[in-house]
Amino acid sequence: MDIRYLQTFDEINRSGSFAKAAEKLNYTRSTVTVQMQQVEKEFGIKLFEQIGKKMVLTEEGRRILPYVEEILANYRQILICSRKEVKKLRIAVPESILIYRLQPVIAAFREKMPEIELQIQTISCYHMNQIILNDGTDISFHYDVGKKDPNITDRKLAEYPFVPFGSPDMTEKDRDFWTPDQQKPFSVIDIEADGIYRASLENALKKRNITFAGNMVLGSITAILQCVRLDLGVSALPDFAVKEEIEKGNLLRLDTDLSPETISVMCSYHSHKKLTPAMECFISLVEEMI
Repeated sequence: MDIRYLQTFDEINRSGSFAKAAEKLNYTRSTVTVQMQQVEKEFGIKLFEQIGKKMVLTEEGRRILPYVEEILANYRQILICSRKEVKKLRIAVPESILIYRLQPVIAAFREKMPEIELQIQTISCYHMNQIILNDGTDISFHYDVGKKDPNITDRKLAEYPFVPFGSPDMTEKDRDFWTPDQQKPFSVIDIEADGIYRASLENALKKRNITFAGNMVLGSITAILQCVRLDLGVSALPDFAVKEEIEKGNLLRLDTDLSPETISVMCSYHSHKKLTPAMECFISLVEEMI
């Protein structure tokens, strides 16, 4: 079977449409249809069914999807290994680690391997596994959110205290997170809707029946810090992101327990991916400097 048929299958699953897959792969719509017919005939199963305007995987299609993804990942790795030189290193990382921990690493890496093009994208920790499995990155550095996959190699690099914080302008009553049965008049601020920062605060206070007026989702750590300074809500971050601001008096460390009290920083990559010299160099620098 032509490997391109499996690439087409994967693209249809991603886009939810034969037409969109054809456009992305520069095929005609009929070519995509014929390819999927050939795959269905080869395996004796039906791959997709139409629900509304979207093409979705059948039960049989869902069962073979992990194997198709593995074949395509291995195929991409073969292409990489067949090249004489790899001039690019792709890294996925959440914004807070990029801003507060990776800057010195990037500088050191540029000195050691100036010929390598660095491509760094900020991604939610909850999406790291998927981007690794889909070969969207070579390495990821992220917080341990408990989502493990047998096809992904994880290394624990460091562990940091997790700090709840608010504005120095908060009233004594608003700072009280120990008295049970409270409805706080402000929001929990996080970088994403189901983020670990919000969950840590809410889980810690659930046993005391302390709730918040609502949630606020912002797109950056800088925006979170600014809104907390303005007393628009509270949040929680690793201590390296807020320590300096707390010491300056711009933020207030809140007196409450958190679950977890610490947060681990992980390095992850596909278990079938051969580590290139650039990957090994960057990982080594992170282990040394983070």
